[in-house]
This record gives sequence, C-alpha cells and structure tokens, in this order.
Amino acid sequence: MVKILAGSIACLFIYSVSFSQVKTLSQDPLWLGLLHYKNGKSEIDDPKFFLSENGKTDPKAELKATFEAFKNSTEEGDKHPICRFPARYHFLKKHINIKLKVKPKCKDLNDFLKEVNPYSISIIFSDAYINSPASMYGHTFLRIDPSVKSRLLGYAVNYAANADRSEGFKYYIKGIFGFYKGFFSIFPYYKKIFEYNNLESRDLWEYSLKVPKDRVYLITLHLWELKDRYAYYYFFDKNCSYQILHLIDIGRPDLNAVNSFNLWTIPVDTIRFLKSKNLINAVYYRPSASSRIKALIRSNPDITKEDIKTATKIAKFKIKPEDYLKKSVPIEKKAKILELSKLIFSYYSIKERMPYKEYRKKFLRLLRVRSKVHYVVRYKSEKKTPPDMGHKSKMLSIKTGTEDGQKFVSFVFRGAYHGLEDDDKGYIFGSEILFPYFEVRNFPDKNKTVLNEFSLIKIKSYSIRDIVFKPVSWQVSAGFKREWYKEEKNFSFNFSTGFGLTYGEEGNYFYSGMIKTTARVNAQYLDKSDLNSGIEITFLKNTNRNKTVISFYPYYSFGINSFAGFSVILIDNFSLNNNTALQIKTSLNRVYYKNRYQISVSLNRFF
Repeated sequence: MVKILAGSIACLFIYSVSFSQVKTLSQDPLWLGLLHYKNGKSEIDDPKFFLSENGKTDPKAELKATFEAFKNSTEEGDKHPICRFPARYHFLKKHINIKLKVKPKCKDLNDFLKEVNPYSISIIFSDAYINSPASMYGHTFLRIDPSVKSRLLGYAVNYAANADRSEGFKYYIKGIFGFYKGFFSIFPYYKKIFEYNNLESRDLWEYSLKVPKDRVYLITLHLWELKDRYAYYYFFDKNCSYQILHLIDIGRPDLNAVNSFNLWTIPVDTIRFLKSKNLINAVYYRPSASSRIKALIRSNPDITKEDIKTATKIAKFKIKPEDYLKKSVPIEKKAKILELSKLIFSYYSIKERMPYKEYRKKFLRLLRVRSKVHYVVRYKSEKKTPPDMGHKSKMLSIKTGTEDGQKFVSFVFRGAYHGLEDDDKGYIFGSEILFPYFEVRNFPDKNKTVLNEFSLIKIKSYSIRDIVFKPVSWQVSAGFKREWYKEEKNFSFNFSTGFGLTYGEEGNYFYSGMIKTTARVNAQYLDKSDLNSGIEITFLKNTNRNKTVISFYPYYSFGINSFAGFSVILIDNFSLNNNTALQIKTSLNRVYYKNRYQISVSLNRFF
C-alpha cells in the first residue's frame, strides 16, 4: 500500500512539475516558432495543424493539448501524435518528462528522414521570371543537404500558392488578396533546377547558412508537421520568401526574422537580412541553360552567326549530327559547333517539353557524335553580381525642376523594386518592376501641393532577341496620374499595355519597338477620357555607372476630342554609389496641338 501511494505521489509530482513549466515553455521562442506565431497568433491557417481548439491564438493551450496527446494517446504507428508532430516532441522531451502509454514506431517519418538525411541548409535565390506575376521579382526557397558534398543530392523546400498560373491577371488579383491556399513542399533539388534553371532559364544563387546540424534536423522534423497543411498566400507580404523565414527562425530563434518583414517581403531583401545577421557562409552561382549558351558564344569570339545557325539546325536535327561530322571543318570549329548544339538541344527540348524517351535518344546521339571530336571546348560563365549586392529595393527621391515654366519640388517614394534607368548590378538588364510608386509635387510660386502620380504597378520587359532566343518584349502599367487635357491638368486613371521586339547586346545597349495602347479614364469628367495607341520606340545605352534612356511615342488619341500627339523622353541616370543616383529627365509632349515640356533633376536614395 505504501509503495502504491509513493508511486502515485511520484506520478503526481512529475505531472505537476511538467505543468509548472507550461507557462514558461509556451512563451519560448522555439515553441512559438514551431507554431508560426506572430503578433499573438499563428500564421498557419489549417485547423488540422493544432491539437487545441484555441491553438491558433493560445500557445499555452496548444502546449497543454500537445503534452496530453503525447502522454495519453494509444494510437499505433504513424497515426500517433508523436509521429505527426515530431518537432514538437523533440522540443518538449528536452524540458518535460513525458511518460508514454505507447511508444510508436514512426515508419513513414523514419523513411522520410533517412531519404532526406539532413546535415546542412542553404537558401536559394532564383532570378526574376518576369513572365510570371508570382516570380517577377525573384523567388527564394530552402535546400536541405546531406553530409555528402554534392548540391544536387539535396532536397528543395518550397512554399507556393495552390493555384493555376494560367489565370493571368486574375491570378495576380487573387494572390494580392489571399484567395489562394499556400502549401510547403519538399522534393529533390535537381527537379527545381530543371524547373527554374532550365525550363524558365533563371539563374540560381545558392547561399549556405550557418545553422547547427541539430537545428537542421529540427527544421526537417517540422517540415513533416507542415505536410498538407496550408497558410493563405498573399502576393506582397505572406509570400514564398516570408514563409521560408519561419523555418529559418526555427533554426535560429534569436533572429526573429519574420518580425522584420511586415508590409511586403521582397525575396532579395530576405537574403540581405540574413547577410546582415552574419548567417551566410558562402554563395555559389548556378547559371541557367540560356546563360550557359551565351557564355559559350561570348567565350569563343570566333563563333560566327552562321556557326550559331548551324548549331541550331543540328540541335533541331535539321542537319544530322553524323552528316556534320563528315564535313571538312577544322577540328576546333567542329568541336565548338557540336558543343553549342548540345546546349541548344537541351534548352529547346526542355522548353518544348520533349518526351523523355525522345530526349534521351536524341541527346545520346549528339553525345556520341561529339565524343568523336577530340578537342576540349573551354568556356566560362560571365561573372555576375549576386542579387544581394545590387541597390536596395525601396527608394526615396527629392526632385526639382520646371513644368511648362512653373517651378516645382517633388517628393517621390517607391516601395519596390527596380527601374529601367537604375544601375543593373544584381538585377536583370532591360527590366523594370515598380510598385507602389507615388509623387507629391509642390509649386512654390502658386503655394500649391498636389498628388502628381500614384502608380499601382509598372512592369517593363525588354528581352533581347538573337539567333537562338526569340522572346517578346512587353509592358503593363496601372495607376493614377495628372495629365494635360487642353489647358489644364486632370487626375485620371491610366492603364497601358504594349508588346514588341527588342534587339541589342545584353548589359550594353538595346533598341526596341512596341505597339502600345493607353486607356485614360477621368471618373469625374468622362468626356475627358480617351484611348491612345501608337508605336513606342525605346533606346537604352549603359556606360559604366551611367545610363541613358530615350523614348519616342507618336500616337493617335481616340475620344470626343481626338488628336494626334507624341511624347519624347530623355533620361540620364548617374549612379554615385550602390544606393545613390543623380538623375536628369527631360520630356516634351505634344498634347491637344500644344507642346508641353518638363525638365527635372532628382537625387535618388535606395534603402
């Protein structure tokens, strides 16, 4: 009887000691991190993620419910709460003595851990894919690496909206307002390389992180808990890069990374944040399929346009590789053309989603022919600037000038990301993505202050065409702006779009022609609305840290007061340092048969 009583007292003692720690443990940064807590509630929206009805808003209740589930469950195998929430168990058992009724064998979990074999972790930045709204300013995901020193054997960890990207503009709107559920996924890294590096021709930057091995293991356990659990996806703030920070906070709770991003989360800014916290060990650049093709051509200046055409024909089997092998061409030239044809074939086969059996048969055929030419073709990828080394995402600007003889001073704010005239170091040449953008203008002589412009989004993609690559350039913008209507300026909503072709030399210059159409709607006076259409011609020249942009847009305006007009814009941008630029802008507009001009000088500061 005494033994039974002593045992009962001991059990009660263990039980009371355990729960005396509940208040402290429920506020532990690691526990809050495992629940994805921020500002008093969890950012996981799936109710199945919680064991308490109040778990989303009460970490103490969730800890109690989790302890009870671990302690009292009699479920066998993978259905046991320990198998479903292994990261929580890993955390709690270090602080609380948990006596289990059943000690389960978590077969599925153990198989998963054996396959992933977590040892170290990296964050991967994928260059912008401007043809996709969700990735137009880049993308980040994690990679969990095994102890074997091979990046290709790692596992990619991604968060993305469960949506159909073919919905176009509808996809963009639904993504902004959180109509999509987002899910974490984990799969072999080489598949992500195939999707981004090859299929979408996006360069990858791999940043290895200083996270202890035991915390990498804990992150992997937590990924198992997140399997099939959703958090609503928001394009600007709670996006791919933001949700990944929750995982990094588990590895390094002292960072509290998610609290550093509120209004919006720009992928490259998360890299800069980790770098500022000395969390990055090293960086490795993985060029895309298109970058490798361009590198081979650039590294071998003796490759002519005719050689590129020949290599393309071989890659598409319009010329049989065996027939080309028989040609009396110098061995060096023959090797370079066959090497180039291999790269071009890989690029086109992926773009065209060639069936694997056909791809394998043709690729092996090219390899056999190439192996018979005993000459090593050497080429080196261009040394690109890592994205975190470019100018920062936000910008403030002070501008002064004259508008049709009226002096003005403007204050400009830009939330993100990169302008066409900005320094391209770390960014994609010929691209522009701005949101939101607003300008407040003061006219001292009139003692008048107005909102001159408020743009929701501006996107421009001047993708250079050549013998191998045939992209279409495009632009779209939406926002409010003061514009001339006869003798006065009116505030109206503008929506414009355009498509065209661009030629030039990447990183140096381009010239482009786009068919552009702009709809201008004045909500107050509908008779002052119109529709403009014409061909916009743009020229850009990049010289060291100076950029010159010239555009000429002749158009015809359809409306109640139809007219033919044009606009000419000249911009000179001088980068004083990485995050400071001086810009001179001159514009001449022919509107309603009158010439309107504007000249301004601005000092731009990125932060």
